[in-house]
Amino acid sequence: MQAYEGPIKTAIFIFPFLAFAISFVFIIYEYRKYGTFLFRRALILYSFVFYLLCAYFLIILPLPPRAEVAHYTSQIIELRPFYTVVRFLDETTLVLGNPSTYLPALKQGVVLEPLFNILLLVPFGIYLRYYFKFSFKKVVFSGFLLSLFFELTQLSGLYFIYPRPYRLADVNDLINNTLGAAIGYAVTPVFTFLLPTRTDIDEAAYKKGQDVTIFRRFAAFMIDWIMIWFVSFILEIFLQLIPQYKAWDAQVHVFDSRWMFFLTVFLVFMVLPACWNGQTVGKKIVRIRVMEEGQPNVRFRALLMRYGYFYYIFSLSSAFLAYASNWLNSGNRWLQIVSFILTILCFLLNTLFVVNIGYSILKKRRRLFYEKASHTYTVSTIKVKEKFEKSSELD
Repeated sequence: MQAYEGPIKTAIFIFPFLAFAISFVFIIYEYRKYGTFLFRRALILYSFVFYLLCAYFLIILPLPPRAEVAHYTSQIIELRPFYTVVRFLDETTLVLGNPSTYLPALKQGVVLEPLFNILLLVPFGIYLRYYFKFSFKKVVFSGFLLSLFFELTQLSGLYFIYPRPYRLADVNDLINNTLGAAIGYAVTPVFTFLLPTRTDIDEAAYKKGQDVTIFRRFAAFMIDWIMIWFVSFILEIFLQLIPQYKAWDAQVHVFDSRWMFFLTVFLVFMVLPACWNGQTVGKKIVRIRVMEEGQPNVRFRALLMRYGYFYYIFSLSSAFLAYASNWLNSGNRWLQIVSFILTILCFLLNTLFVVNIGYSILKKRRRLFYEKASHTYTVSTIKVKEKFEKSSELD
């Protein structure tokens, strides 16, 4: 058992970092398909990743020194099917007529090794049948492929990192692993009868996905600005190859200027949605769109007012506050008075902006101040599947 503690502890240590790495992509996928992110689904899928990580570490760890492996002369592959049965019959201490031999026989390697390989893929079969809704044939075939991957990993010396295999690649492990996946399929109802079905999870997700949450909109916001940053970065690299632009950019810093920010907002959040059914790239990915009251499609002037409030006014007031000290310290008394009044107004405007966003998040209000001013709102483009709609009507 101690040989397995190390791999499991390693999996526990590495898994949070792996989960963090895949979480952003996973959230995008969840919002893209369902328009929401259910904790129960995340728990199931993350536990599946954790299981696969533990299984993988169990077949590769512990890692011996590379120099030590170079001197190994042991067998590298076993191609005799059901040789574990032959070994068991030759080496077992089991005597059917003597009960005192039962427990010692269970502790022998000829029993524990095949038993471990069977149990290793039992959870795999359970996950595939319960969550992924695989048929028996698909579960068996997937179990075979996963086991084949494990055996090839061992046969290749951990993808040729080692000069030769440090573990035996065994066709019997392939058989036992595949058998374990099949057993997992068979016993799935025993382990999952208290859990919600995949259909129940999907139905809850589709229904919840009709509600456009602040977090869902924030995901679209982040995707849009990541895309803007990436495109700007690539564009600037190519523009820097032009000597005339490089000399001009050294003076004005084009991509860092405020007018470039205003132009980007105008193109991405006003022109593009007006031409693309109220959607930006981020909104398209998380499947939401902007609508205008009393209109089949949002108009450009509504988008101009909506994002003008959100970006232009807030940006200008923030810019004024950043430079207000220069005018407040001016020798011109009237300029000081006007600057002081504008500073107070801009500060109050920014404070109201932040308070409104915070209040909307806490109270779960979906419509923000700039939406009310522009008579626009955000809706989900996800269509609830017909079978879920019928189920809802029956309820």
